[in-house]
Amino acid sequence: MKKQKNIIIDGTSIGNSQKCYVIAEIGINHNGKLDIAKKLIDVAVEAGANAIKFQKRNLKDLYREDALNDPNIESQGFEILLQVLKEVEFNEKEYRQIVDYCNKKKITFLCTPWDKQSVDFLEKFNVSAYKVASADMTNFPLIRYIAKTGKPIIISTGMSTMDEIKNTVDFLKKENSSFILLHCNSTYPAPVEQLNLELIPTLKEKFKVPVGYSGHEQNIIPTLTAANMGACVVERHITLDKKMEGIDQSVSLNPDEFSKLIKYIRESEKAKGISHKKITRGESLQREVLSKSIICKKDINEGEVFLEDNIEVKGPAKGISPQHYFEILGKKTHRKLKKGQYIQSDDL
Repeated sequence: MKKQKNIIIDGTSIGNSQKCYVIAEIGINHNGKLDIAKKLIDVAVEAGANAIKFQKRNLKDLYREDALNDPNIESQGFEILLQVLKEVEFNEKEYRQIVDYCNKKKITFLCTPWDKQSVDFLEKFNVSAYKVASADMTNFPLIRYIAKTGKPIIISTGMSTMDEIKNTVDFLKKENSSFILLHCNSTYPAPVEQLNLELIPTLKEKFKVPVGYSGHEQNIIPTLTAANMGACVVERHITLDKKMEGIDQSVSLNPDEFSKLIKYIRESEKAKGISHKKITRGESLQREVLSKSIICKKDINEGEVFLEDNIEVKGPAKGISPQHYFEILGKKTHRKLKKGQYIQSDDL
């Protein structure tokens, strides 16, 4: 089997045998307010996240001019989205403060550019890696533009078929990009029974690339499960309060939930341990007290044969293991043994 190559983001190795890389997706949950953005960064840092992530859009580059001038020509949902996006976008000065704040707090700044102009904008800040949203997983012109920066790419696969995912993987490999796939269900919120987390090991096996998970469910258990199924990255939206105004707040994790998620992921990583069996010191102590031995059921004379009526199994473990009970039947002892005495290997 071809070995998967780990991806390096801001000095952290991501991939097999590495700790799960946790991204706190702030997105647009800051509602265009710098103080909320900083509070969300604080939440991510306190919880132990590896990175935080924002979203950057240049609306003129992203949407058609007539749609921007008259959103009514599109769907009602587009009209609502456009109004929200106009209100939450940060300018260059504000992004500089955000990046500086991340550096101060020692957490990696990541961002999703939704268009080429936003890629150029983010390059001013020497972003360590780029995230490609599920909506752009098939957007080869944008993906190529991002790939030319030479930065690693994290790409979500929601709303896509396996054929589309394969086409994008093949395209990224031709572009010589370092990338990570994120399994994703792009329903907001995503029903638990439709998450299909079994696809995580399937994607790893099929494409031989690191695979993570971007979750939009309303609790932490599926994301923890994804990490335990081999997701090398997990990404979840975070919020200060799910009741805050905003289109993503209700499917986000509050500070307590996000902290618990990371705590449980780290605990589960400890529990995974190593892939070969060994008896721990604690087990050795328990083994001495609780395990069993073969002992003499009655006095046994020298040269007498071990039979089922003169030996039995009792605890604790100070003699031959009862796994060898049937092996010693019919064999002779070379010395006299007393009732209740532990049978040792040199008694045979």
